Amino acid sequence: MRFKNFTLLFLMGIFGLFTTNMFAQQDATIDPADIRWWIGEGENEVVFIVNWAEPDTALAWGYRFSGESVTVEAMMDEIAEKDYRFSYEGANGWLSDIMFNDGVLDLSLTGMWWMYIVSGEMAQLGYTTQTVVNGDYVKWGDESCGIITDPETYSYVWETPIAPVYPLAEEAMIDFDDILYWVGEGENKAVFAVNWNEPNKCLAWGYRFNGESIILKELMDNIAAADPRFAFDAAYGYVSDLTFDDGDLHLALAGMYFMYNINGYAAWYGYDEQTIVDGDFIKWGDESCGTEIAQWTYVWTQTVEPVSVYDAVNENMVNTLSIYPNPAVNETFVTIENAGLNEVSVYDIQGRLVSKESVMANNGDQVRLSTETLTSGVYFVRVSNDGDVRTAKLVVK
Repeated sequence: MRFKNFTLLFLMGIFGLFTTNMFAQQDATIDPADIRWWIGEGENEVVFIVNWAEPDTALAWGYRFSGESVTVEAMMDEIAEKDYRFSYEGANGWLSDIMFNDGVLDLSLTGMWWMYIVSGEMAQLGYTTQTVVNGDYVKWGDESCGIITDPETYSYVWETPIAPVYPLAEEAMIDFDDILYWVGEGENKAVFAVNWNEPNKCLAWGYRFNGESIILKELMDNIAAADPRFAFDAAYGYVSDLTFDDGDLHLALAGMYFMYNINGYAAWYGYDEQTIVDGDFIKWGDESCGTEIAQWTYVWTQTVEPVSVYDAVNENMVNTLSIYPNPAVNETFVTIENAGLNEVSVYDIQGRLVSKESVMANNGDQVRLSTETLTSGVYFVRVSNDGDVRTAKLVVK
């Protein structure tokens, strides 16, 4: 019985060594569909991979090109040109160094890098003359991070799982001095921006406040109250819709918006918990208008445009309205230009509706507006009659 057990264990050990060696010699690969960043243009595609040791890391780029083939050198040169994190050194057709440094990973292997695979087979030519065609994958490494499969031909495979390189992308920003419309009052400032697509558009408001910090929800609520062009829906700490409509632009993205950045970094709290301090830059968007630079981390590269000042007057409504006296103390009179039913509305400087009434009047009639209950400041009066809209600024003393 002991002999049988020993024989069984011996056979299992041999089988284990065989299967371990068999699987160890399977070169790790990656599906082109999983590549995050394609560099170059054209109808042909090649996957480019490099293995490093200490730590064991394998990274992959996608490369597109036109024409029947391209040299490995040309491909690597363009990848190095577009991705400053990647670089290499070579001479006389041989590579001596390949590096990658993104500020977190600092990868380097020095030596004579002459081992690389093209579509599963060891390359026969130096990188300056070796050509690749559509569908190939090129994989570099050396013996320090690989397993030899044929000592006579110096054939290696590299088992390290391959991670796709995330693209470089820089968050588009805007200078505080370029903001046109500031909401709120106080010595502290923050910028609030939203990305939309179809069309690609990013709009920014300025927000002023007192105190050391403010909750993002309060900031957004106050901007929405001051600017009726902007609106959003939210529940349970998540924003589901962000819209902007000024009569010309009709911007909307629907869905569970849980992606927003503060000063270029992904926020970790819901908008009803996230605090904002002086100098912060808040930017909303989703993957449909952003670039993923790490898992669940997006940046939005659309140019940030300042929102125009909201004055309760549509920019396309250029007709004027006669008001007298202006400035007003207790009352003022609006001259009606169109006979029939007229809707007379008053907005404050932040675009909030103060009053609205419908009156029947003839052309030239004057409608009295009481200003007794209005605080001193600037207001806008709007009279609408069957599509004809006339506006005027009213100063109340």
